[in-house]
Amino acid sequence: MNPAIEEPLDKLSASDDLGLLRELLGDEPALEPKEKPAVKRKAVAIADMTDVEFRAYKAQKQSKRRASLKARESNGSIKFDAASTRDALADAALMILAHGLPGTDTIQKYLERVFSDQAGAPLTITARARSGELKPKLIRFAVK
Repeated sequence: MNPAIEEPLDKLSASDDLGLLRELLGDEPALEPKEKPAVKRKAVAIADMTDVEFRAYKAQKQSKRRASLKARESNGSIKFDAASTRDALADAALMILAHGLPGTDTIQKYLERVFSDQAGAPLTITARARSGELKPKLIRFAVK
């Protein structure tokens, strides 16, 4: 026991259960708990809905979702998900192939591995990208 930082047990009051804690906290006032509202808002769980109510609820949520996606698209952006990410990466690869930019060899090697039993597929894909037959899907969002 280090007497410089610890107080001997015989100096603590037996009636004071929080002796050390009060000594550490000092005379600072305790935070008052927040008052809870007297009336709670009624919540309807999805499990408590009837089939008709549930269908109406889902229809409302879907219409809000579709409106949000249309608003996002009109602002020049799309939803960030796996499908849009794949489309964007495919567009980038098409543009690299079409213009012969650095990375064309890597993309062609990858295509050779994917279409290993079809020898002409990588060259056909490259030719179609260069001719404009294969067009990027999301180019309208990239050009602002």
